[in-house]
Amino acid sequence: MSNESINVDELTKKRTPLQLLDWVKQETERLKLTEEGHKELVLHEGLAKPLMEEVYPLAEFGIRKYGNTDQILIQPIIGYQNYDAIITDLRIEPPIQSYVEVTQSHEGEDEYLRSLVLYEKGVVPLRGPVIKKGTKKTGRQITTPYRASDVMQNVRDELWRIVEAGKRKAGKDYPFDTLLIITFDDGLHFQNVVNDVKLDAFIVKHVLTLDLRFSALYLVGWYNVFREFSLR
Repeated sequence: MSNESINVDELTKKRTPLQLLDWVKQETERLKLTEEGHKELVLHEGLAKPLMEEVYPLAEFGIRKYGNTDQILIQPIIGYQNYDAIITDLRIEPPIQSYVEVTQSHEGEDEYLRSLVLYEKGVVPLRGPVIKKGTKKTGRQITTPYRASDVMQNVRDELWRIVEAGKRKAGKDYPFDTLLIITFDDGLHFQNVVNDVKLDAFIVKHVLTLDLRFSALYLVGWYNVFREFSLR
């Protein structure tokens, strides 16, 4: 089993929030057992891309939003539709379904280049400059020098990356009752600098004013932060 790639049927199986989170953790540990699986995880290649960028955030969202319940089923959807998952709520009779779109704050190309350095060297600065010379075809050299990190600037950058993530989803139509999840890095002292009140005020001013055609927005930090905003 440890040498197999991610199974798409398993990836898109309906699960309770806890079942989904447990499966994601087991799957990532399984993939780490092989060099190919490790590479897919670090570089987000193949089905490891939706696993890490959509299904993992979905699992964290599910457990933080609904807790350990068997009355909520989450089914990741892989493909080119304009949603990433379907949630079935069995607490209501008849059960109702809602949709979920997942996106994340990121550094663009620099984030991928950091992942390449992490895969090749095993360690990389989480913040700081990324210097690229050459191309993949001609020979690419990437350096990520260690420099003193400005905590306040790191936090400001992450906040504006959340705004950019929202902008990428603005002005687009989605199925009725679609939730938007934005995942972001709430580490690096983020929570010591930005409390819930400050974060909410920033989101209300800079994100909720966008043309977001969703029923609700959820901020899901990779560590602890979880915020909910109605968009109706």
